[in-house]
Amino acid sequence: MHGTAYFAERHVLTAGYSRHNKPHTVSEKKGLNCYLLRWQTQGNCFVWVRDKYEWIQPGDLLLLRPSDPYELIVGYQNPNSLKRLSKIHSSDYYLMVVGEWFDQWWRIRDRPTKVNIAPDERLLAIWRQIVQEKRRVNDQSEEILTCYSQILCLTIDRLLDETRQSPKKSSLSSIPYRLKEYVEQHATEPITLKQVAESVGISPSRASHLFKETHGKSIIDYAIEVRLSIARERMEYSSMTLEQIAEFCGFQSYSYFHRVFRSRLGISPSEYRERMDRETNSPLSPGSRKSPPRDDKR
Repeated sequence: MHGTAYFAERHVLTAGYSRHNKPHTVSEKKGLNCYLLRWQTQGNCFVWVRDKYEWIQPGDLLLLRPSDPYELIVGYQNPNSLKRLSKIHSSDYYLMVVGEWFDQWWRIRDRPTKVNIAPDERLLAIWRQIVQEKRRVNDQSEEILTCYSQILCLTIDRLLDETRQSPKKSSLSSIPYRLKEYVEQHATEPITLKQVAESVGISPSRASHLFKETHGKSIIDYAIEVRLSIARERMEYSSMTLEQIAEFCGFQSYSYFHRVFRSRLGISPSEYRERMDRETNSPLSPGSRKSPPRDDKR
């Protein structure tokens, strides 16, 4: 599945962002010859799902496999009741793919035809990258398109898992995961509980409660976990000094970093790096097997 020969094949048939303010229909009742991923971002439309027309709202994600019938209606009236609609407005991201990797991805779990996913910047960012690459005229890369499409599929799986794990089926259900995402994105910065809470528009006390209820730990504890994870990666695969790593990962001082590292992992940062040096002799760059330089804190 990997290598140049694999990427020489065309796996991403089409991808884009569509916006409709006039009637629009697509009818493939015999089914598509590819996998279709379609995410409604604004407005509404009707799609044939499970033997009936369903009202598609923002956040609704459609997952169709080859041979699944597909019919899209953006129009003036409800196809079920023929009742006139007051406004025509529909926007969505879509992706059509084929190939062995996507066959395997589809088979690893039961997939809903339609599921609602709260607005998520991770998904949007990946989809936008796919659309941008697909629109390139002269230097479009099938390899980049395929890799981004695979990442999109795996991100969808992660979001589906988060949706299932959420204890509440309401608009609040996505908040703990949005808080978690914010911490992951800003962990190396001097963030506060107030900033994290403001990122989703709730109070600090409410943010603390929802985060701990869902993830089993406080926001601050999770931020420290993320920082330590980044620090360990830097110790193993970079030549940065321990003081540089502490600063890079958002710790206020080396002494605080040393104290937190030892309390969480049971050994000091210098002992951890020495252990990694003994267990692995990974090169810092191709052709180099030089060990990271030590600093005076070691």
